[in-house]
Amino acid sequence: MHIRFFRLRFLFVSLPYLLILIFMRIYISGKISGLPYEEVKAKFDKAESDLSARGNDVVSPIKTFIPYNSPRESHMLLDTILLLGCDAVYMLSDWIYSRGATLEKCMAESTGKQIIYEETPVFVELKQAVSETIGIPFYEIAGSSRKRDIVYARMIYVDCCLKRGASVTSIAAEMKHNHSTVLYYLRKFNDDYTFNPKFRDIANRIESSFQNK
Repeated sequence: MHIRFFRLRFLFVSLPYLLILIFMRIYISGKISGLPYEEVKAKFDKAESDLSARGNDVVSPIKTFIPYNSPRESHMLLDTILLLGCDAVYMLSDWIYSRGATLEKCMAESTGKQIIYEETPVFVELKQAVSETIGIPFYEIAGSSRKRDIVYARMIYVDCCLKRGASVTSIAAEMKHNHSTVLYYLRKFNDDYTFNPKFRDIANRIESSFQNK
């Protein structure tokens, strides 16, 4: 009798906590701007379906009353409100290439939301060291800009990844650049590090920042 009572009492006390762990309100974050609507809808719908199947209440920013082609500011305002009303944020694999998703991740971290990744990020502290030293967010570094400082950051990041065991193929896939471009950055890194004092100083500061994290 006492054992049965203990079990019932344990279940009664524990159930609310178990429900909190299992059922969460989750906001989906990922790259939207610059992509075809069909591609955006497919990846957000898949994430919503997967998360809902696990018993979560899922909030998708592409399923709001605001038309898809509305001004960016309108979407950002509503998305911020939706995100703040959630327990966690689910980062799609392409979030790092998006300004909006990067801002949403920062907002989630600053308000204590749980961050859930579709894919486990690689070289997180290295990305942070590069971005902080150069003063440029990583979504711009991973982009296609030819501005000098961004190219410097890209070259240094690629070289650091290779030195830490990543293959050229995996670096190219993660950076969304082709194989030959990554090889070019690696060759250029060696030349600039040898003959360009400014570049060498930036590379050394990034390495130092990374080592101190």
